[in-house]
Parts: sequence; structure tokens; C-alpha cells
Amino acid sequence: MPSVAIAPAAPVVGAAAGKLAALHATLARLAAKYPPRPPATPRPAPAPVSPAAVAATAALARAHSAMFDARAAKYALRDDYRSQAGRFARLRAAIIRYREARAAYAAAAAAYHASPAGAALQAARARYPLF
Repeated sequence: MPSVAIAPAAPVVGAAAGKLAALHATLARLAAKYPPRPPATPRPAPAPVSPAAVAATAALARAHSAMFDARAAKYALRDDYRSQAGRFARLRAAIIRYREARAAYAAAAAAYHASPAGAALQAARARYPLF
């Protein structure tokens, strides 16, 4: 038994022929009103991400996190009024760790701004003043 998909189409007669002719006329009118768009030009491939930029960004993020952790540890000792030996040594050590973390963050920020990612950030800031 032949499949419906390969069977020959039945001739269009009567009212169906009029509807089909009206449909073709409407489609032709719409095709004339809305011409086809020109083919889209392909977008250029994105620039490859520099491993140096990724490393500088990751180092900056780690230094930023370490600095905030050291600052939180320093501030946590601010309200510690226990009269134990070594209280001031702990405070001094926390202050020194925070200073070292701040210096490491400043170095990482300088390395980041010298990297391609920092150059892209400066270009975006120049292009968009509120960025």
C-alpha cells in the first residue's frame, strides 16, 4: 500500500482552488511589500583571552580576598578585652598581617593595570565615563 507522503497530490478544484489562489496572491503582495533581507555578515571571532590577563585578574582577586580577611581579623580583635598575656601580640600580628595584605593587594593591582585586562578596563572607562 503506498504511503500518503508519496501519493500524488489531488487536483485542487472548486472553492479550494479560489482559496489557494487568494493565498498565493496575498503571499505575493507581502513578498513585494517586505523584500528579503540581505544575508547577515558573519561576526568577527572574539579576541582570544590572554593567559597573562587571566593570571593577573585571579591574583588581584586572591589578594583582594586576603586583604579583606586580614582586615576582618584585625577588626574582630578590636573588641577583645580579655586580660590575657599575648593580647597585644595578637593585635600587633593582625595589624602586621593587614599591612602585608594591603601591600600585596597594591602590587597585584599594579600588575593588573599593567596587563591587557587592565588596559581594556582603562579603555572602557575612557569610553564610558560612568563605568
